Amino acid sequence: MNTLVKVLMIGESGVGKTHSCIEISKVIKSIIIDVDEGAEPIIQKLNAEETVQKLDGTPYSIFIRSLKQAVQSDAEMIIIDSLTELKEVIKRHIKEKILQKGEFFIGGVERESPKRIADPDLFVLTWELHPAVYDKIRDIMRFINSAGKSFIVTYHPPVGDKVSQGEAKMLAELKRITDIMVQVTQDSMLIKKDRFFNLKELSREDFIEYLRRILQAEHISEVKEFVDSLIL
Repeated sequence: MNTLVKVLMIGESGVGKTHSCIEISKVIKSIIIDVDEGAEPIIQKLNAEETVQKLDGTPYSIFIRSLKQAVQSDAEMIIIDSLTELKEVIKRHIKEKILQKGEFFIGGVERESPKRIADPDLFVLTWELHPAVYDKIRDIMRFINSAGKSFIVTYHPPVGDKVSQGEAKMLAELKRITDIMVQVTQDSMLIKKDRFFNLKELSREDFIEYLRRILQAEHISEVKEFVDSLIL
């Protein structure tokens, strides 16, 4: 069995996270779940139609269907682009469920009288309901992890005081289960975590080749010669 690799790819909008994922998919048979709905032009630009299968990622019911299809496929890599937009897709899903019922309980636990919705047009998910969003994301990542599939998840993280407790827990879980956490910049890939060889920074081209070699190796030691050539 080849080596599995789980990647969290973070970075600001426009730095090339999706582009990097499609470049990776040219050398690794992949399925990309396009939650951002922006992958198709890049797939065509990079002539990656032969190696990457794009599945729809919205609304939430379609995302779950695509995820199950990806897990059951023979793709070597599942790419979710992006977790940032998936968070919004899940929020809309939860909001629709609540509006259908006309009421909700904080945390989904019936400990007290439900909060009733006076005007559906004005209803927004308050902070009390956000933990349910992050719980679903953690469940999704655990599902992929337990399926024994390699994956890449892209994410545009909030900064400073914008990080809620629920989001912080979600990110902590992602960092725990991923093997590589990389920050994408315009110039290079800054590696924040690498449980294989503890690399710190690579060019985009070298990072893609690094992932390819890891995925195709029956044992991680097979990648050492390549890593040594990078260090030299």
